[in-house]
Amino acid sequence: MFRKICFMILTLPILFSFMQANSAYSYPIGDEDLGMPPTYSFASNPSSAEPSAEISQVFDPAPTPSPQQYQVNSGDTLYRIARNFNIDVSDLIAANQIGDPNHLTIGQNLSIPIVEGSSGLAAEQPKIIKKVINTTLTAYTAGFESTGKKASHPQYGITYSGKKAKEGRTIAVDPAVIPLGSTVFIEGIGIRKAEDIGSAIRGPRIDVFMNDLGEAQEFGVKKNVKVYLLDKENV
Repeated sequence: MFRKICFMILTLPILFSFMQANSAYSYPIGDEDLGMPPTYSFASNPSSAEPSAEISQVFDPAPTPSPQQYQVNSGDTLYRIARNFNIDVSDLIAANQIGDPNHLTIGQNLSIPIVEGSSGLAAEQPKIIKKVINTTLTAYTAGFESTGKKASHPQYGITYSGKKAKEGRTIAVDPAVIPLGSTVFIEGIGIRKAEDIGSAIRGPRIDVFMNDLGEAQEFGVKKNVKVYLLDKENV
């Protein structure tokens, strides 16, 4: 008898815990609302959803570069012009429908076709090129080492044209080669304005203005750099 009582005392807690475990993991049966949040009460049905409007992106095609224009100067030949722009003579003839390659007129405008390896002129807008010059480039500053003027000088940093020298714009030139006020495109550098002169700047030589003396000295001397003198109407 004592053994039966002990056995019941030991087994009752186990049976009680087993009944609680069953109720914890039981699920209601039926189609009633299961008490889940509204967001999860219904399964999503992709096929029944309204089709979303497709958003189409329209990409404008890149603009086709316009041919550059070159104005024929005295002594020009098709070979010389083609060489200056790194293009073939045949491409130049075809682009301009030239019947007689030996006959060019001073002031005549020639279309320069855009080909790989041609001049680095920006092609966003057509530019008339009046002259192509092979130049030697150096750099200078407004300091005493370049101009002989100290910061206390009233003309310190003022160019020959009367404008204040500005990096990214000002160059010094020989007016006999590049007239003051002209706009040029320098290969590897970009668009610059002829605003200054210099005692050492003679012939096809250009001094590029910089603010920092160290950068000007590091620039050094660059030879055989092509410079394109641009027509005023297109700059």
